[in-house]
Amino acid sequence: MMLRNSPERYGIISQTLHWIIVVFVSIQFVVGSIAADLPLGMQRLILLSRHKSIGMTIFILMILRLLWRLSNQVPLLPAGMSSHEQRLARLIHWLFYILLLCIPVAGWINSSASNLTVSWFGIFNWPDLVEPDKYIATIAKGTHKILVWTLLAIISLHTMAALRHHFILKNNILIRMIPGFKGKTGKETIL
Repeated sequence: MMLRNSPERYGIISQTLHWIIVVFVSIQFVVGSIAADLPLGMQRLILLSRHKSIGMTIFILMILRLLWRLSNQVPLLPAGMSSHEQRLARLIHWLFYILLLCIPVAGWINSSASNLTVSWFGIFNWPDLVEPDKYIATIAKGTHKILVWTLLAIISLHTMAALRHHFILKNNILIRMIPGFKGKTGKETIL
């Protein structure tokens, strides 16, 4: 199993970061949605505390993923992809980096401006980014929501594109991000 990316597929580090982030983002959608529907109280505070901890974990993982991405080659896109599709694929990937870094920061600013602590699973507290300010809290909260809905749209596009490449175009786009999957050739590195 390759650690680093190759021209044909993502290495195990990129794959692992990708799928861990996918799991955490999925949990975030569920926890955030449930917490938003709860009345003020202990249950909501506990869920929001977990939401913040997971969000900050995603933030750190995304920094690591970005550093790994900048220090590694990226697998080549299939030769049959039009230049328009290639540009769109690259844009979507960079939007993921931007959104998954900005969403936790917007939440962190919202908490700081609301005079609420951002704890990492009760182990330590993150420093406040801004002084308490209701106006900043309102802007940060709205920004957080808009970015989350934008992320959901981008995830939908990304998922549909990956499934299209796998089931309709029958190329290796999806396979190269699945750890240990052996394609038609029986080789782990290429479908």
